[in-house]
Amino acid sequence: MPIPNPKYVAELNELAELCTDSAEAYRRAVQSVGSADLAAFCKRCAEERELMADQFRLRIEELSETVDEGGTLRGAAERLVSEAKSLVGDDEEAILTELVRLEGRLRERFEDFLDSGLPAEAESMLKKYYGTMSTSYRNLCAQVSRS
Repeated sequence: MPIPNPKYVAELNELAELCTDSAEAYRRAVQSVGSADLAAFCKRCAEERELMADQFRLRIEELSETVDEGGTLRGAAERLVSEAKSLVGDDEEAILTELVRLEGRLRERFEDFLDSGLPAEAESMLKKYYGTMSTSYRNLCAQVSRS
């Protein structure tokens, strides 16, 4: 088995952590939004992000590497900001705005990684997840503009 590129493994670890953070934010939103449709959307997005994180971790394990369960410094900072902003309470508009911000950040990181010259199988996986995430992001932005 070829020796994995440490940068590639680090990028997969970061994406796994960011997807986990996104899933947690969506789970919190499920409990806070008033609309049943919006709660169902957030639940689906949480499940999608968790699946993405699991797939990234599985790929890391396949490369015989240790999955970084501690997260990244950037991920910790994002969680801190998210937790601080969660003090807005159950204001649905504020929750949606925060989700848009977090999803926008996740999309940016996916774009950065797609531009970084990843192996073909990784690029294929990222493009698939990026498409899923982009659709959810557009739907989320539409929700914000309606509220």
